[in-house]
Amino acid sequence: MATKVAILGAGHGGQAMAADLTLAGHEVRLTAVPEHSTNLQLLTAFGGIILEGVSSTGAKPGFAKPAMITTDVAAAIKGAQVLLVVVPAFAQEVYMRIIAKEGEKGQIVVFNPGKFGSLAFAKILREEGRSGDFLIGETSSLIYAAKTRGLGHVNIKAVKSELPFAALPSVRTGEALWILMDLYPQFCPAFGVLQTSVDAPGMIIHPISTLMNMSRIEQIGPYRNSHYDITASVARIMERVDHERMEIAHRFCRETYSLVESMHVMYKVKGESVHDTMYQISAHNVQMAPENLQHRYVTEDIPFGLVTVASIGTMLGIPTPGMDAIIEIASMANDVDYRATGRTAEKLGIRHMSIQALVEYTTHGTVS
Repeated sequence: MATKVAILGAGHGGQAMAADLTLAGHEVRLTAVPEHSTNLQLLTAFGGIILEGVSSTGAKPGFAKPAMITTDVAAAIKGAQVLLVVVPAFAQEVYMRIIAKEGEKGQIVVFNPGKFGSLAFAKILREEGRSGDFLIGETSSLIYAAKTRGLGHVNIKAVKSELPFAALPSVRTGEALWILMDLYPQFCPAFGVLQTSVDAPGMIIHPISTLMNMSRIEQIGPYRNSHYDITASVARIMERVDHERMEIAHRFCRETYSLVESMHVMYKVKGESVHDTMYQISAHNVQMAPENLQHRYVTEDIPFGLVTVASIGTMLGIPTPGMDAIIEIASMANDVDYRATGRTAEKLGIRHMSIQALVEYTTHGTVS
């Protein structure tokens, strides 16, 4: 059955979603705020999106013409059953504010990926007096490995076999999945939005691989690489930071995935270590490095990933020396205090909560 879907964001992920879901037979409205509208203007001129590579449903890739392409976000979300927010975490708030003002009661709002977006949005809704009006949820990662390829073209190199999803509160995860699995049967239930955000593999892979290759990136710009150019020593750093992340996650999740386990689930590969596992993922065989250190691999995954997790660690009394080191290197390299600008436990409105209160909130929505 066709679903009315609004996709908020027209970058790599948004265009891939719009083309993929359109070809699957859903009514898709692709939108972005005017300040993010460059891609939309090109797509409007082109008349749609050409999907290359693979699709999530097995539908044949080709030309997709969404039902609507517009910078009028309010118009795009009107009457939609599902709102998919597909922008970097640092761009989420502008869409949260529009949805809080213009969204309709009962709509499902999904952050792809979350990066603690569900908690941030829930706080905004409480402030606006709209708690309970929406069914909020998030994924742990973007479902695709996708890149745009010139005017009107997007290439999906791979689709994750399984992708954890959770609602806030998590008692509504099944209710959300009843609708969302018509779009993506790959979605599978996670324990809660803390798991989907803390278990996000990108916050480990992206910033560490970028920072460890910063000299080469700054000397020659974007370059063709394989599997993020992860060497054995870089993989060991990832494993150390991932161990700290896991220790924090275990405090409020009945189960949680290591980086290696996440890759096993998402890409159906097997490996004993980060290094071995990453080099088995065919979607990462050939890719381009970031053009500079202002790339979202640093400017998103540090302040809206590692900073957030480290702040939760501080809240729980768990030391994170490896995580702290990566945050400090990124802050020094870009001359930005990412702890000050990032999404912290305090900014999410959970700093005062005990473990029990935090679990109760993410499970049942009860704020104490």
